[in-house]
Amino acid sequence: MSIKLVIFDFDGVLVDSEFITGQITCEHLAKYGHETNLETVLKKYVGMHDNIRRKHLAEILGEHQVDRFIAETKDLSLRVYEKKLTPLKNVEYALKNLGLPICIASNSRLSSLKQKLSITKLNRFFHEEKLFVGGMVENPKPAPDIYLLAAEMHNVEPHECLVIEDSVHGINAAVSANMRVIGYYGASHCYEGYHLSLKDAGACALFDDMVELPKIIKDLLNTNPLS
Repeated sequence: MSIKLVIFDFDGVLVDSEFITGQITCEHLAKYGHETNLETVLKKYVGMHDNIRRKHLAEILGEHQVDRFIAETKDLSLRVYEKKLTPLKNVEYALKNLGLPICIASNSRLSSLKQKLSITKLNRFFHEEKLFVGGMVENPKPAPDIYLLAAEMHNVEPHECLVIEDSVHGINAAVSANMRVIGYYGASHCYEGYHLSLKDAGACALFDDMVELPKIIKDLLNTNPLS
């Protein structure tokens, strides 16, 4: 197959942020009188765009509380990110050894994405023109729009892109965009059996350590495209 662009999701693929966000969301929901558990929160919200997440939270908390809750959890998350957020294991190795153009396509807000890139020092791999976020398109993931935008801006065809994703929402988006997608399940939020959901969603390969990614891509380049 031909690969001219590797598109990374961000949260849960390049940085271990989903677990932190889920933990804070779970704890803060309890303070608002809604008891739940971390696994439920992770299963429900990983990969979800903020606007869709807000609708779900409004059903739980009510419109009168949801915006305050989101603002508080974002502030708490940023404080923890500044102290604890790091790239996932072997991410820098993978980014240095792919030998292909790379970019990010995330449902995150651009300001949040840039903050996390700065905190983890991964911004040296991704200049701003390599960042594509849900706010740039009409429909965020699981719609294909953000991936199609990334391909268009790089002047490549969708079938020439390879996506690295950790969520079912993201894999659905990539498949809908006619892009080959690999499922990553090496982050802290990936519970037992998590990889099976990625496979069922349409991932053509699965891996849990970024050190494997250059070889996986090399092997894909040596295979024929699917008919």
